[in-house]
Amino acid sequence: MESSVRSMPPTTDITPRSSNGHSPERLLALRREMEYLNTIGKRFVAAFDRFQVHRALLAALQEIYSFSACCILLKGDTFDLFIIPRYPLDATFLESMIQRIASAANALNFPPIDAVQLAHNAYYDAPDDLAQNRSQGEIAETQIGSCLHIPLTVENKIIGVLSLFDEKENAFDRDLLQLTTMIADYAAVALENVRLRERENALWRQAELERMRLQLIIGSMAEGLLITDARGAITSLNKSAEQLLGQTQADFRPDISLRLLAKGSPIPWLPRLAEIIDQALFGKTVKNQELIAGQPDERVPLTLSISAAPLHDASGMHTRPIGVVAVLNDITSNKQVERLKDEFVSVVSHELRTPLTAIKGYTQHLVRRIERRLRKIRTSQQLTTTQSSEPPESYDLRNLYIIQSQTEHLERLVSDLLDRSQVQWGQLELHYECFFLADLLTENVHSVQASAEQHHIHLDIQTEKTKVRADKARIAQVVGNILDNAVKYSPYGGPITVRLQAQEDYYLVSISDQGIGVNPEHFDHIFERFYRVHNTASQPYSGIGLGLYVAKAIIDGHGGQIWLTNNQGTGSTFSFTLPNRL
Repeated sequence: MESSVRSMPPTTDITPRSSNGHSPERLLALRREMEYLNTIGKRFVAAFDRFQVHRALLAALQEIYSFSACCILLKGDTFDLFIIPRYPLDATFLESMIQRIASAANALNFPPIDAVQLAHNAYYDAPDDLAQNRSQGEIAETQIGSCLHIPLTVENKIIGVLSLFDEKENAFDRDLLQLTTMIADYAAVALENVRLRERENALWRQAELERMRLQLIIGSMAEGLLITDARGAITSLNKSAEQLLGQTQADFRPDISLRLLAKGSPIPWLPRLAEIIDQALFGKTVKNQELIAGQPDERVPLTLSISAAPLHDASGMHTRPIGVVAVLNDITSNKQVERLKDEFVSVVSHELRTPLTAIKGYTQHLVRRIERRLRKIRTSQQLTTTQSSEPPESYDLRNLYIIQSQTEHLERLVSDLLDRSQVQWGQLELHYECFFLADLLTENVHSVQASAEQHHIHLDIQTEKTKVRADKARIAQVVGNILDNAVKYSPYGGPITVRLQAQEDYYLVSISDQGIGVNPEHFDHIFERFYRVHNTASQPYSGIGLGLYVAKAIIDGHGGQIWLTNNQGTGSTFSFTLPNRL
């Protein structure tokens, strides 16, 4: 016999009624039923895992039925089938049970499932204290005599099926269906609570594992990690950050922001760290900011590279950052290598400057001697009024001009190498004197023109007053570097224009060429150290990428500005300003 849930049939009761409409016997039965439901309800509430729910369900059902097995099928990502036999069952009986459970699930519009899949996913649970032994000589039946399927519902949602099976026929009383349904509802709620609790515990375990994994990663990072709250007070440091900041003897208090600590602290680099953190607190991402955190008297002090980013609330409830995450990298070893390179370059540059000075001096001496000789030859030719070919000395003089120009170019390269370390360490020295800017431009144009035969360098002086107070040698170095680039990046010749203009309180010098130009993507980096432009042209261009870097430092040191613009069509224009002060 197979039964399903339905309402209890109405009955005729002729027993005398009490004042509330129920007979004393009926009231007693209702009271017992309520006590029974209260008892089993407590059992289900006390159950903290599935198996305790199974025990509570089995104990409740045993009080009203005699059955061979109780089965629970639960829906989810996968089907879970729990089979709870009260005593050993025949294999054929078990197979028939699983087939009928699959049929009941399909009748309740469960996702398609077959008996083979259910058997594969089945769990067997047989509590010892609720198990029964067969009578001696009793043989297990192979056929199902009775079965009962009751949906397990929670808030009108079917989460599974409760199935009861017995070897005898008519084992399940129809009058007890309503009570059985109530027990099934208790079990459904208890199983759903267990499922939610298991899911919550799984999420907590996963979150804890992720927290431990993240803590392990942060702790093993070679980079220092610093985290602050919304006030800018440090709340967390990993081991690397503790070691890095521990070298500075700085005392960071978690209850005071870095900004307040910096005000009363003698540590010179702390205000800069507080400034970086404050920038991140205002939503700005700061990258690769160098911070000298060591003692100033050290040859190469502890130097940190700091990147900081705002930390936002994952819920999105706060518009402003709730803190800052900063990464600290120790770049002291890099600075040591750079210092060694600078010293090496400085020594080599000084060694190169000595022979260059001699070459330049002897070249200038030869130029003056040949110029005097040519003047005598031209004077004698004018006195004799004879026409003759160009004297050989004129060719020698042209060659000497080229040697002189290239020597000055090489001298500028050596100066750039020497100045690089001074610029990097903030030690660039300027020696001010008064001179005429027009004369300096004329000398540079004449020198570069001597070795740039394919180019025509035009000097355009648009002001009469050109006297300025500045470092003459340094300004000549700037003009020479820009002219060298104009010639280099105009490989097919063409005009180069050097223009001087007087503004209200400064002089404007611009040098334009019609060469290959510079792509806008390089504008932000063109004045960086060792930066070289790689254009689409196939021809490689020589250079070390220091000329413009040093030129910018020199102009900045004078209080001026230097910039690059693309010409309309071809080429580029480098411009710089010098304050008009005497």
